[in-house]
Amino acid sequence: MNNVLAQYNLLIKEIEELVGKVKFSPKVNLKLERIEHLLNLLGNPQNDFPLVHVGGTSGKGSTSTMISNILSGSGYKTGLYLSPYLQIINETCQINNKPVKTSDFLNTYSNIKPAIMEVAKNNQFGCPSYFEVKFAISLCLFRQHKIDVGVIEVGIGGTFDATNVIDAKVAVLVSVGLDHIEILGETIEEIAKNKAGIIKHNQYVISGFKQPSTQLIVKNQCDEKKATLFQLGKHIQCQYDILTGKATIKTPNNQYNDLQLNLVGHFQAENAACAIMAIELLKGFQCDIDIIRKSFQNTFIAGRLEIVQENPLVILDGAHNPEKFGKASRYITEKYADKSLVMILSIKAGRAINNELISKIAKTNVNHIIVTSFKTKGIWESLPAKELAQYLKEENPHLLIDIINSPINAVKFALEKFSKPHSLIWITGSLLLVGDTREYWYPSEKMLIELEQ
Repeated sequence: MNNVLAQYNLLIKEIEELVGKVKFSPKVNLKLERIEHLLNLLGNPQNDFPLVHVGGTSGKGSTSTMISNILSGSGYKTGLYLSPYLQIINETCQINNKPVKTSDFLNTYSNIKPAIMEVAKNNQFGCPSYFEVKFAISLCLFRQHKIDVGVIEVGIGGTFDATNVIDAKVAVLVSVGLDHIEILGETIEEIAKNKAGIIKHNQYVISGFKQPSTQLIVKNQCDEKKATLFQLGKHIQCQYDILTGKATIKTPNNQYNDLQLNLVGHFQAENAACAIMAIELLKGFQCDIDIIRKSFQNTFIAGRLEIVQENPLVILDGAHNPEKFGKASRYITEKYADKSLVMILSIKAGRAINNELISKIAKTNVNHIIVTSFKTKGIWESLPAKELAQYLKEENPHLLIDIINSPINAVKFALEKFSKPHSLIWITGSLLLVGDTREYWYPSEKMLIELEQ
């Protein structure tokens, strides 16, 4: 046990040291030259297996996981790359939807360290970033495990995201909204253009974009790249019943009736539709309807409208931008209209989009907000709890707010003060907060040890 934890702490320490004094700079971080250099030194593992590339503002993690679950359920050895992680870095690299062992992650990191140092020494843009190294480790692990197919979630944006060095068979753009505007652009159209940057020549492309202007951007990019486009709402149809959690999805070639989704919400049905279309377009892979149906029933993603406790009801959801928050809020207020809503909240610092997000939160039908601060992870820092509380009060002076700086103490306070069956405790605002608070129910130390067994 102690050896596993020591290995993990060493791994995190060494990789996080790559962040440097300047945590993020578009001039430094939004470059492909370093990751291309690094992967070339490693023998370009990304070329050893077919890939599906999943981007967008909201839903890309869910859609990636659904695609991976269907493929692995069909008997294909599947690699899944996700970012960010909730509790342990192992979550970023999964084989058949299970995080790799810490020992495997650490050994692979040790093996590629000489290549990292060579890039740092000889590349004009310096040392590979924290994100680039995580991605390179995952690709090398996929090659070591001899996967049949890989599913890759985009990190930030698309055009200059480190994952955009891959040449995927299928690209999925699940949605677009205002997020990371200080990096990607101040309008939906600018962000859509950035995200559509993952489209490659002669690809199959699936788009869940809804705004006409963003749909046109994707269509024009597909035309330019001679890629074949399948648009949600046009080529793909989706219906969802919030009471039963069942979806009906129609693609150009098939119709899937009464699909029971374990991931709840209208938006998850749309993600499922994109996932099914991706599976149909992935040539050489056979996944029948029974496998697809079973996969949706079994797909689970921590921190996405996740119920961790029934009495009082506690839901974790890492909605961190206005679009995601709006979707989660819609589901919770419709599904649990009879509940008294309490929120535990923390959001990232330095987000140019925080004003809109805070405004949406302050106008939600919430009875009480407990403001806290998540722990710094990688390049992301929390907006100080006191400052967040002040912003909320400015938007809605009538809000009842408590400030508890420790996420775990915030959970304990909420469970003690709002213990009645009619209460619903909603933990939201950041996946990093969800990761910190999820420790109360699922300690990461236990997770790490179980992975090694």
